[in-house]
Amino acid sequence: MKNQMPPRYQAGADFFDKALIDCYQNIGYPEAWLEEGRTYAAEDAYVISHPSWFMEPLPPIPMISVYQLFKETVKKYPDDTAVIFLDKKISYQNLDDLICRYAAMLKGLGIGKGDVVATMLPNSLQHIVAFYAVTMIGAIHTPIDVMYQTDEIAYQVKDSGAENIFILDILYDKVEGLKENGQIDNIIVTNVKDWAEPNVIIPNSLKYFWETPKQPIDGTIDFFESVEKCTPLEDAEPVDSKKDPALLLYAMGTTGKPLGVIETHFNLVFNSLTHAHAFRSWEGREVNFSIMPMFHTSGYLLHQLPALYQGGTVIPIPLFNLEDSFRIIKTYGVNVIFAPPTFFIALMSRPDLIDLYDLSSIKASIGCAAPVPVEVQKQWKELTGIPLINGWGMTETNSGGIISIPGIKEKEDAIGIPVYSEVKITDAPGNIVTRNVEGEICYRGLQVAAGYLNKAKETEAAFLPDGWLRTGDRGYIDEQDFIHFVDRIKDLIVASGYNIAPREIENVLYLHPAVEEVAVVSHPDPYRGETVKAVISLKIDYMGKVSEADIIDFCKQHLASYKVPRIIDFRDILPKSPIGKIMRHELK
Repeated sequence: MKNQMPPRYQAGADFFDKALIDCYQNIGYPEAWLEEGRTYAAEDAYVISHPSWFMEPLPPIPMISVYQLFKETVKKYPDDTAVIFLDKKISYQNLDDLICRYAAMLKGLGIGKGDVVATMLPNSLQHIVAFYAVTMIGAIHTPIDVMYQTDEIAYQVKDSGAENIFILDILYDKVEGLKENGQIDNIIVTNVKDWAEPNVIIPNSLKYFWETPKQPIDGTIDFFESVEKCTPLEDAEPVDSKKDPALLLYAMGTTGKPLGVIETHFNLVFNSLTHAHAFRSWEGREVNFSIMPMFHTSGYLLHQLPALYQGGTVIPIPLFNLEDSFRIIKTYGVNVIFAPPTFFIALMSRPDLIDLYDLSSIKASIGCAAPVPVEVQKQWKELTGIPLINGWGMTETNSGGIISIPGIKEKEDAIGIPVYSEVKITDAPGNIVTRNVEGEICYRGLQVAAGYLNKAKETEAAFLPDGWLRTGDRGYIDEQDFIHFVDRIKDLIVASGYNIAPREIENVLYLHPAVEEVAVVSHPDPYRGETVKAVISLKIDYMGKVSEADIIDFCKQHLASYKVPRIIDFRDILPKSPIGKIMRHELK
């Protein structure tokens, strides 16, 4: 039975009933923030999530480390499967044993509280072990994109202050010079096969690794051999959960250089509990599958941490391959999928595999990395019978700061409601606007990061003194408290003075039966300043059968004339980042 919904805003203060006040005081929400919230009127573009929007009350947030939160789960479910990696099942107790062994190894290298340890690994058992082991000893984990080249790695290592790095052995050439020039003290290496099940069905994407024998690398520490020799560390390092950093994730800054986002232990614990409660429409102990990389906020904070907090099972996959994904879903009865919209588009593009593999185990699907186009949501629900949950987040908000609550608080064309937090929409000077008026999405909550590492100017510009985070995203709040994402402010196209949101045009183009994927970008125009360019990949059956004129005519039926693309660029495939996000900047 659904909880009784509070009335929509009649006045700001009316919404702040006893249930809301008790909930937020229970989790340690600042009184000054609640007082400000009470001042907003019914017409103001402001929303704070009400506890009745969730399945059950949120408990107090424990002041413990993120490793200690995991340890509580180990005590509850020691023999249950925590991780399935390359067909090998690892129980919670065995996973904790590996974590404690690696923690002991790190301490033996002289690494301790406050030190930064870099990890450059694909999604793997080793990456999970590394994260929890580093945080167990009070050190700070900073994951590095496995696609990075030497200069990019050197930048993050220097900026973060990391002196030790854990890598996949085939990436050694990229970091060898960092040790030679003294930037790195120790290089720890692992092979993707180290903990694979002996009779593993070799994934299509990893056949190279099985064809290439593992070779020792002079001057490095072999992770597998060293961990096996270590006695497990017994006690976790005490931390001040609200002050001590646990994770340093890098997000792209406006200057073009990534910024280190400081995530405290409290941020991660709060995130684990709130996301677990937001997704209470399923049991919580399901089999979870995600292709989101662990160096990305969704890979850790939306997928892995809440799942392992609840006693669920996670299945990391080092490299994405569509058929491998279908096999995993069928073999292990995957219940929950976290993936970018492009993943669901790819699944739906292969009816032959859909017929071959069973998808009936799926209970929930969550879109990550980018808002899910409405048409893609509809197609997925028609195929599977379950909704494709939309949401919004960023590294600075610990991933899913805004989500749809299945069956309780959801709306197809919206990104959802805030997760135990607040959102308001402001104009350029920072004044709140009214509902259904577009402006900058500003976010406030206890999951918001502590700021940017060694970047005072950038921190001051984004993290405001009253707790609000300026997100750089454009959106609006409707009369039902749903938040709608329009686009990144920097991605808006300004043509003849009109502000045009690429995502609006993309949503229209996804309605066309021939369109597989699309990205809309700006293109220089001598008269309009900028004009609209649509880069499209067509479905196989439509290749060579659809013209630029067909696409333009279709858009004219759905869009104002100034929004209609003037340039149509057909491509076989669209460039994507390692997280499956279409890279618009490469298409301009």
